[in-house]
Amino acid sequence: MSEKFRGYPAKVMEVEPSFDEVNRLFYERGLTDGFPIVPPTQEKVRAYLDALGREPTELVGVVVPASGMATVEKIVINAIMAGCEPAHVPVVIAATEAMCDPAFNLDAIQTTTNPATVALTVNGPIRKQLDINCGRNCLGQGWKANATIGRAVRLILNNIGGGKPGDPDKSMHGFPGKYSMCFGEDEEGSPWTPFHVDEGFRREDSAVTVTAINSTVNLGLSNFLDIDGMLRATGYAIGYYGNPNSTSGGGRPVIALTRGHATMAAAAGMSKLQVKQLLFDLHGFPEAKLPPMVRKERLIIYDGVVKSARKPEDILIVVCGGPETYHAVYMPTFAASAPQTRAIVPLA
Repeated sequence: MSEKFRGYPAKVMEVEPSFDEVNRLFYERGLTDGFPIVPPTQEKVRAYLDALGREPTELVGVVVPASGMATVEKIVINAIMAGCEPAHVPVVIAATEAMCDPAFNLDAIQTTTNPATVALTVNGPIRKQLDINCGRNCLGQGWKANATIGRAVRLILNNIGGGKPGDPDKSMHGFPGKYSMCFGEDEEGSPWTPFHVDEGFRREDSAVTVTAINSTVNLGLSNFLDIDGMLRATGYAIGYYGNPNSTSGGGRPVIALTRGHATMAAAAGMSKLQVKQLLFDLHGFPEAKLPPMVRKERLIIYDGVVKSARKPEDILIVVCGGPETYHAVYMPTFAASAPQTRAIVPLA
């Protein structure tokens, strides 16, 4: 006797009622990320759809390069496989809508040799409702919401968008963020307006931003005794030679500062924009360092300095992580992509 499990593309698969057998079959068919999945049974899919109160056939977006139809039902299936709870699914839906915006350039992200992944930054009250980690180790392990929401987006990219490793995903090395990358902003610890408010939302709104991040670079700041030194070190670091933002001609580089950095900067009278201006002014490397054989037309060069962003506003600052000032994180981004933010409609 067999039990029915739903798989991509929302068709019924007859599988023996065994966790190991389900996972063997899904893995063999390329429907997983390599980790075990939660079997998306018809009963479970139906229960999640009932909790959402949305039509299963509602189209959220077209996921390239396969031009797969990301219906609410298919998003739910992949969210279940990732281990999401029903309350997590609205974040996944909003992120899917955002990454399908043509300005995000998902086709290029899915097929590039760059190790880019779709990273999620969550803002608003839903962070607390879902226990999304915004603080210590927010880019690491240990939080169900962070791990499963980010993983659900990866499964959607693979199973609906066809972004399988090797073909069409040509990433030369990849990086662990391609399994899952989702974190929240530490709005409570920041003296500045939250990221989503900068993007035109109200503070009381819940929103998710998708950014094409291709690595995380730890910046060790523990030897600097004031915010000026910390920001100067950060500014110098984000303009290193070979930096993908500088060598590819821009993008929206992301800087993760802690609440410690933000409060120290605010106490020194610095707004978020002033911090961005300082980082912009300091970062970059001399044009003279470039070798003769380089395509300069792709680069951003101001007064003989190769930059990683076209203007201060293009540097994205997110306040998150532990409270200390010992570390910041630079996240280089895929230059040909524009981050997108969408509202999250929580479960009633």
